[in-house]
Amino acid sequence: MSIYMTARFRVKRHAIEKCRQALKDLVAHVRDNEPCTIVYLAQQEIADPTRFLSILIFENETGLLLHRNSPASARFVETVYPETLDPIEFTEYNVVADRNE
Repeated sequence: MSIYMTARFRVKRHAIEKCRQALKDLVAHVRDNEPCTIVYLAQQEIADPTRFLSILIFENETGLLLHRNSPASARFVETVYPETLDPIEFTEYNVVADRNE
């Protein structure tokens, strides 16, 4: 069963570019190394560029665990977590409707 999640966070203003690059590096790793990650979309809020939202879809629990335990995720944590203003908020969702079904 697929796992649908978001990750929402806000960073210190001086760290915006550093965190943008960390997201780009993480998504590149996901694209090249995590076939069980169906979607990893990293977004930055227009009105407040210190706010980020990622949308994640994993094929299954194995895909989620592979992502969480990857070296790229560890680098992301080391880089971004110290720059956040609050803890990163992870939320799981159930799909109500999907245009592809």
